[in-house]
Amino acid sequence: MQYQAVVRKFGLAQDVVELEQAALPPLRRDEVRVRLLARAINPSDIITISGAYSGRTTLPFIPGFEAFGVVEQCGEEVHRLSPGARVLPVRSAGGWQEFKDTDPGWCLRVPDELTDFEAATSYVNPMTAWLMLHAKIGLRPGMRIAINAAASSIGSILISLANAAGVEPVAIVRSEGSLERLRGRVEAVIIDREENESDLAAGLAGRHGLDAVLDCVGGVRAGTLAGALRPGGRFVHYGLLSGQSIPNSFWASHPDISFSYFHLREWVHSEAMDNVQHAYSKVAAHIASKVIETEIREVFPLESVRQALQSALPFRTGGKVLLA
Repeated sequence: MQYQAVVRKFGLAQDVVELEQAALPPLRRDEVRVRLLARAINPSDIITISGAYSGRTTLPFIPGFEAFGVVEQCGEEVHRLSPGARVLPVRSAGGWQEFKDTDPGWCLRVPDELTDFEAATSYVNPMTAWLMLHAKIGLRPGMRIAINAAASSIGSILISLANAAGVEPVAIVRSEGSLERLRGRVEAVIIDREENESDLAAGLAGRHGLDAVLDCVGGVRAGTLAGALRPGGRFVHYGLLSGQSIPNSFWASHPDISFSYFHLREWVHSEAMDNVQHAYSKVAAHIASKVIETEIREVFPLESVRQALQSALPFRTGGKVLLA
């Protein structure tokens, strides 16, 4: 038997995630069974639970896109992994349970240098940040880039990776409370209060000619950010914290920029797994060297998933909540 966090209807995570016990099925010959040791609670999990991706999510399901564990057992046809291997199973959700049976080809190998908690937060945000900076905008010394939600977990990672490459970004945050956390790491901090759309425009005045913008907010502010780009500058959109889509007028108003979306899941599923492992190994090296650090705010046992969700939501600065 094992504990599982199960969603049988879409809705608010605190209301619809239920803890259940289930028998372990027989292990398939071509799969591995991973004993999961630590799991992150991420916005992507909560969005999926809400039903935003109901067209590609079949009920009931077990949430959790980011979970670290150790191979417990291998099917008879598995040869690339062996019991005891430290892995991240990344093909699908299913991390909020004690064991996960999965295709060994979708298990990223985790180096011994990473702690369990570092491993459990080494995939979603760090991989997204690294790929956007290197695969999407071609980060290089001297570039001028802007990052919104810069005090968030992924914002901090983006800044750290940019700094390591000799770049000090323009950081956009929602409150003065984030200033001290960013001091000495950025070119400038712009306060963009939710209730005052003119803050962002005022802060960007005189800062035109940016090479790239990394946007996880969306809404009408996307146009203001795009207006600060140089011709041909890159606008990468990877989140919707405002809850508002980028308006249709955005593209007509900014025909001279390079716009793209980034979703880690789509990138991983479109790449050969060797390429995914190669990118992950680079990210893991940055974590081992402390270039990338993820603050852990609280840790709950899986059996206390409801309490963990109450602590994690709404998402805010101050670190990740884990199930371990």
